Amino acid sequence: MEKDMTDSIDRVLAFATVPELPPGAVERLMARIDVPVAGNVIQLQPRSPVRRNIFRYAAALPLAASLALGIYLGAKGTLDFALPAAVTGEVASNDDTPDDLSGVSEAEQYAEDNLS
Repeated sequence: MEKDMTDSIDRVLAFATVPELPPGAVERLMARIDVPVAGNVIQLQPRSPVRRNIFRYAAALPLAASLALGIYLGAKGTLDFALPAAVTGEVASNDDTPDDLSGVSEAEQYAEDNLS
């Protein structure tokens, strides 16, 4: 398949025209390549070897500890009472009627009391 693609590219390139170079272009290019440019060159010094420092890991250690604690408590199940049912998979066993936060039942009761 790669050979087919190469053949296709070669066939397309065969239709392209080759531009003519102006007289002396190759000589000017070679002369410019040979001359070193000293204007904007910055010499970089190699870095000295850095000593390993325990403080580099100061942010990673608490994060790793909290991850390990979360895995431990999640596997043990000691904090399931604090999690919603969607996380633990348990169905809520509250038999109380839920509060009507929309206020529709209060409006209906008010209307019944005032109309009768």
